[in-house]
Order: sequence, then structure tokens, then C-alpha cells
Amino acid sequence: MIHVLVMGLPLACGLALALLAERKRWTPPLVVALATGAVLRLVVMLIAAQDSWQPYDLAIDFRDTADAVRDGQDPLFELREGGWHFLPFLAYLLAGARELGELLGLSWEVTGRILPVLADLALIPLVARLSTDPSPEVRARRGFQYACAPVVLGVSALHGQFGPITLALGVAALLAARNGRVHLAGVLIGLSVTSANWSALLLPGIVLALPALRQRITVVVWTGVVPVVFLLSSIPVFGTPLDKMPAALSAAMSARPVVGDWGWTAIATGGNQTVDPAYGTIGTPVLALALLAALWWWRKADPVALTLALLLVFLIVTYRFGAQYLAWPMPYLIMFWKRGTWPVYIAGGVWAAFGYVFMTRLDGAGWADAHVWWALSSLLIIAFLVRALPAREPEHRPASARPEPGKPGPAHEGTHSGVP
Repeated sequence: MIHVLVMGLPLACGLALALLAERKRWTPPLVVALATGAVLRLVVMLIAAQDSWQPYDLAIDFRDTADAVRDGQDPLFELREGGWHFLPFLAYLLAGARELGELLGLSWEVTGRILPVLADLALIPLVARLSTDPSPEVRARRGFQYACAPVVLGVSALHGQFGPITLALGVAALLAARNGRVHLAGVLIGLSVTSANWSALLLPGIVLALPALRQRITVVVWTGVVPVVFLLSSIPVFGTPLDKMPAALSAAMSARPVVGDWGWTAIATGGNQTVDPAYGTIGTPVLALALLAALWWWRKADPVALTLALLLVFLIVTYRFGAQYLAWPMPYLIMFWKRGTWPVYIAGGVWAAFGYVFMTRLDGAGWADAHVWWALSSLLIIAFLVRALPAREPEHRPASARPEPGKPGPAHEGTHSGVP
């Protein structure tokens, strides 16, 4: 219980600060938001690094991946099956973090979390800059509220997962697209997709933010080229034979079919976690159809709203789930702050924190018992996600706020980009 209280304190403080900022209409400058975010993440990271329990992927898989790269071995083939299922981009970053940690005399429990924390801090000004609210004061508040969000604190500083890296690249790509920097937008979203293939859900919003077909095609091409470059980089870096590239791509696209943690699979398994590929056979086409339907339904929406809708629909329908997935829509949910944001912000943070902080203290039998009702309670979180779905059409703007043809509009200052 002592650990639960100690780790829960900074998460609770973050939530309290976010609530107070909304209630008191605080407009903290960027430096205050960054300082607050840095302190909260540093506290969580240091507590987590001293804990006897460490997330298995961070403690074992990510560390072994870093060591494999340093030894010149391809982690897609040299580690345990499913231990590494990403392209080499993140593996190179992990190897760099490992080298830095040894140079500075820091433990892997600290250095393994540094990159996600730094990426999460980078998201604070990005969220403020891309907020769809025209008021600079409100945009500043949104950046502060991202800095304090409990779910992203848990994912970056406690779990050390890659989500913040993927999101920072994706959000920066949208900012670059809104500023007309087409090639930069393409490279950034390409890197984001290279980090994790779910980031392809961010691409339609970036494409929508660009007015010309040629620009959109350029971004799509870069999105394909960058992952291919990193896939092929394993040939000179690791000496992986060219004929093993299809197998490497297949391994990078694979994931263990763990189900029963969330949504409809939690109902199907009675709240018990299990490994069963049969759920993927059903869930994959259902998920694909749901995302295609969402893409069509929100095709006229603001780019941020479209991205948020795709991410929320994914979470609502997905058959495979990890608590870190709840961080995916958070930047866009805060950028596009509406009536449904607070329930997700609060309940999602509490639900994820319960899994991260309390359930990790339990023994095997206790964890299995708690998991049943924890997984089934995800239905409440899904109901909040449904309520947070954005409007189908972009909000009305007065004629004076609309850009003239060929001229940049208010979107470049953080408001709606409009649809050509």
C-alpha cells in the first residue's frame, strides 16, 4: 500500500492541477507548463526506477533490443519470438539510450524511460500550438493540462512505452502540414509510422490539412519511403540478408494475440486474459471496417477531429489492448477540447493508474481476480470514448475568419484548417 500511495500522489497531483486550471481559468505560460510536466514526470520516473517491479517489455525486451543492436544483431531475429516487433528505428534509439546510460553511470531503469519522457515533454508545446481554440489563453491551458494528464504520466514515466515518441512525431507532422512544410510533414509522419504501425491512423488528418493533391501525394510517398529505408537499414547495419526482408516485415507487423483486457473480448472471456489468435480472426476485419466507416463519416471534419475520431473508434472496437493505448488520443482530445473530454481524461487516467499502480502489487491469484472486474469495467471507459467522439462537420467560422484563396488562414495560428 505504501507504493500505491507514493506512486499515486504525483498522478493525483497532476489530475488536481488540471482540474484547478480549468476551474480557475489559469493561463500558465509555456515555461510553467514545461516545468510542471518535467517535475511530475521526473518524480514518477524516479519512483518507478526504484521499484522492485518493472514492466517486462521495458526491463527485458527493450534492454535486450538495445544490447542486440550494440552487438550488431538484428533484434527481429535474435530475440525471443515477439520480444521485438518494431522496425529498427526505435531499436537504434534504445541502443543510444543504453550507451548514454553507461556513459553517465545511470541504471537501465532510468535511461530506458528517458526517451519517452522527453517525447512527452515535447508534446506539451505541440498540443498548445495545435489546439483548435482561437484563444491564446485557452491554448496555453490545454498545453498545461496535457502536462498534467495522469494517463500520459503513467505511459511515459512509469511504463517507459514508445507511445509518446510516436505521438510527438505525428503531432509535429500535423503542425508542419498546417504550416505548409510538406516534405517535413511527410518525413515526420513516416518516422511516426516507423515507430509503430498504429500511427497510420494519424496520416488522414495530416493529408486533410494540406490543400493540394500534389502535396497530399508527397506526404503519402514519404510515409511509405521512410519505413522502407529503416527496414532495409538492417542489411548494412546487422548484415541481415536481403531475402529475409519479407520475414523481417512480417515480424515487425506481428503482435502476440493477447485478449480479454478490454471491451468485447473482456465480455467474451469473462474478464480473463488469454492468448488466442481466433479473436484476431474476427476482430481484425471488424476493426478495419469500423475504421473505414469512421474515415468516410468524418471525411469533412477538421484534421484534428478526424484524427481524434479514428483513434477513438480504434479504441472502442479493438480486440487487443494495453493500458498505454489510452494515451494515443490524449493529445488530440485535449487539442479538440469538448464536453466529452473530461470524462475520458479523468476516468481513463484512473483506470490505467489502477492497472499500473495497484494491480502490479498483487500476486498471481490476486491479479487474476482483480483483472476480471478491471477488464469488464473498461466498458464504462468505452462509453466515455463514444461520448467524446467529435462532430462530423467542422465548426462554423465567420466569413471574416476564412482564408482567401491561396493565402494561409487562421489554421496556421492554431485554429481550424478548413477543408478544401
